[in-house]
Parts: sequence; structure tokens; C-alpha cells
Amino acid sequence: MKIIGLTGSVGSGKSTVGKCMEEHFGIKLQMTDEIAHLVYKKNTDSYEKIIQLLGTDILDSTGEIDRKKVADKVFLDKKLLEQLNAIIHPWVKEYLRKDIEHEKSIERFGYYIIESAIMFQTGLDHMCDEVWYVDAEDAIKRKRLKNDRGYSDEKIDGIMAHQSSNDRMKEQCKHVIDNNGDKTLLVEQLQKLLV
Repeated sequence: MKIIGLTGSVGSGKSTVGKCMEEHFGIKLQMTDEIAHLVYKKNTDSYEKIIQLLGTDILDSTGEIDRKKVADKVFLDKKLLEQLNAIIHPWVKEYLRKDIEHEKSIERFGYYIIESAIMFQTGLDHMCDEVWYVDAEDAIKRKRLKNDRGYSDEKIDGIMAHQSSNDRMKEQCKHVIDNNGDKTLLVEQLQKLLV
């Protein structure tokens, strides 16, 4: 089973590419954002650690962690955000490690895809055989962020201002996937890569 990391800038369509791979090529797709949501669930050691870090005022009426309250609390406190990430990132990595081990043992998939916007920053690239970069033109990314996420022009401008780090990230990747919107072209590219 080959492990491929899938990364790219915000709005490039990493999730779309991952889901296309899952749909057309029968791979196992793991999206780290979705895994990270599990960190907040009751009856996990991470749940207790997050409450110890941020306090009980982040809980909703059912005792579950309210992720919006967490986001509001860490948004302006860089140190607190770093401490929260120190709980989340290792938990996600361990979850992936166990899942990869399981999938290798049952030999169900030829490919295992880890989708993450912060692949290199969190060291997830070390779990992968290779990393692929999903790319799209700025105008297309801007349109996606506006339509799909409801971001303001100001917020998008802020995101675009930090794009230089994406060029460095792209250089670290084995392949670059053009995701400018044509699904046929996307499937053709993936067919060549997933051999």
C-alpha cells in the first residue's frame, strides 16, 4: 500500500481531488481536518486535555466541546493555539499511524491518501511515501473561497498574501496536480499518477 500526502493552498481543492481519487480509483482517503474533529469527542484523553487547557466554558449544554468557542478562545492567543495544536497534531498522527497499520494488515487498498493543508508543518510528510501538491489559479481559488466558504475579499486578500510559503511547499512535492476546474482533466492526471 502506497501512502500519498495530498496538500496545497487554501482554495486549491485538495478535498475535491481526494474525493475524486476515492470515487474513481478506490483508494482510502483520510482528511486530517475530519480526524481532528474526533479529538474533541467525549471519552478521549484529548477531550480531558483540551478542557484542562481551555476551561469548562468551552463546553456546550450536553458537555461536548463547542469548537466555535475553542476557536474564539485561541484566535487571539498564539501561545494558547500552539498548546492546543500540541494536543491535536500528535493525536491525529497517532490515529493515522494505527489506521495505516490496520489497512496494511488487511491489504484492502493499493493507495492510502492523507489530505492536509499543513502537511509539512506538522511532519505528516514523514508518514508518506511521496507528497502531491494540488494547485489552482488565484482567480479560481478566490472564487471557491467566496462561494464555498463565504469568505470576504479582505479575508481572501489576507490568505493570498501568505502564498509565498506555498511555492516552497510545491517544490517539496513529487507531483503537482492542476485543479482549475475541469474534472475530466483531473481524472486524466490522476490516472497517469495512480498506476
